[in-house]
Amino acid sequence: MKNKIILSLVTSCFISSVAMADFYVGLEYGAAKSEAQGEAAGYDSVTIDNNYKDIKLKIGTGSDGEFKFQAGLSFISLDEKLFDDSNSDLIEISVDAIKEFEVTKEFYPFLKAGVGVGSMSVEGYTEESIVEISFNVGAGVSYKAVEHLYLIAGVDYVGRKWQDIEYQTGFLSTVTLSVTESGFKPYVGVNYQF
Repeated sequence: MKNKIILSLVTSCFISSVAMADFYVGLEYGAAKSEAQGEAAGYDSVTIDNNYKDIKLKIGTGSDGEFKFQAGLSFISLDEKLFDDSNSDLIEISVDAIKEFEVTKEFYPFLKAGVGVGSMSVEGYTEESIVEISFNVGAGVSYKAVEHLYLIAGVDYVGRKWQDIEYQTGFLSTVTLSVTESGFKPYVGVNYQF
């Protein structure tokens, strides 16, 4: 109940800020070069090149050359399966804070930082789905191509920590697997500002 109240307050604050300020919607496409590392007690750690593609829908608020805040919904397609062959794609929600710097009326370099939380289904473990939390820091440019339409390009460093998950190795034996991931994600996108 407490979480629902907090979520309702955050959502209403975000909606009211959008109603009173400039807001935008956007779409990004990113392709990350990432490395995942898995560890389990009693076993050697394993490193996997886990590149992925990311399509992100976003809504944000803020004025050109100032601070902007955005919320996003990402659909992440992993090149390699992290936990088993039946892993579904990761779905993640995120929030970002962006500081733009006006160079000209069309060109705005920016710095960005954010956090996210996501989930995907797994099979063969004690859980049916697994949760992750992530953080990102990055930089990029926003170019005002025409009135209301902005082209975006940038690079983020993304770190991700997956929930520890257990699997059976024998009749009464279980192993806890801990996975972390990090890498760089270049991306391009477009924003439409109202």
